[in-house]
Amino acid sequence: MMNFQKKVIKDLHTEQKEIECIETNIQHIQDRLLNRIPHRFSTREIINAFFGSLTIGITFILKGGTVKIAVALDAWHTIYVILATLIVLFVEIYFIGYSRVKNKTQRKFGQFVTKRLFTLYSITILISFGLVYMLALEKSEYVNQFSDVIKIVIMVAFPCGIGAAVPSLLRKY
Repeated sequence: MMNFQKKVIKDLHTEQKEIECIETNIQHIQDRLLNRIPHRFSTREIINAFFGSLTIGITFILKGGTVKIAVALDAWHTIYVILATLIVLFVEIYFIGYSRVKNKTQRKFGQFVTKRLFTLYSITILISFGLVYMLALEKSEYVNQFSDVIKIVIMVAFPCGIGAAVPSLLRKY
């Protein structure tokens, strides 16, 4: 009889450990699916941002007036577009990602936002340059100098920035 009790107690401990493991897995799934807690910034997010930026950017750069409007921007308007792009990216990063972080002491606000903001803005600029030169917009009748190309890049970077965050937005909501 004593041997039987030991076996039952051993089986109960084994079952208890399995239940704890299942509960941990359920909590992890709940955090990822229901609470939508952001995970660490990864290469996958960079690739998703690249394709999101490319998709939205190519849509806007093919609009007839984009080049004409971009070339007509003065220095102050160019700065406003850069600031607007950075603000939109910051707001997207904060509300899509950081607002859902549970343990904010371990995941510092500055690090969380800075690496994403720098990466996403860099992607938008690279995509914008790529689109300008891929579509030979630097040879447009409106473009007279390299500063006009920069204006087009900055103008296209705004929708590209929104597109860079779309994959994260779609995944979170």
